[in-house]
Amino acid sequence: MTLLREAAGQRCGDRRVRKVSNVVTMRQDEPLRLDSERLADMFVDLGEVRASHLIVLSIDRLETLIEGLHLAIGQMPPGDCIDLTGQIRALGDAMGMISLSSAARNVSRAAQSGDPVAIDATLARLKRVAVRSFRLAEELQHRSG
Repeated sequence: MTLLREAAGQRCGDRRVRKVSNVVTMRQDEPLRLDSERLADMFVDLGEVRASHLIVLSIDRLETLIEGLHLAIGQMPPGDCIDLTGQIRALGDAMGMISLSSAARNVSRAAQSGDPVAIDATLARLKRVAVRSFRLAEELQHRSG
């Protein structure tokens, strides 16, 4: 940005360099899909204490898998990354985190395509959806207890 300020008003070849006055921050507002019935069924089937423990372990595992995926992208063959996204999808499905599972599927497709921009975009979306999904799962967990 400093370079833009310094260059504002200076001639650059035959064109004038313009100062950028407004920067628009884009926000991703997509609805988060969560199958609350799956979480409720977990509490009914396992009991409150065991279900709460399982949710905590599952979220920890998902965080580890997503971090591993982030590190693996670009350093491992696409097949290995697809295996990691498959694990994320399976765990997300088991917990009823529909948006998380869908975002992981999109990362898998991007990894198959080999498009680095698509991979970065879908991985960023996966992280955003994961954070929101984890917060919602924890909120639902606290409401039940």
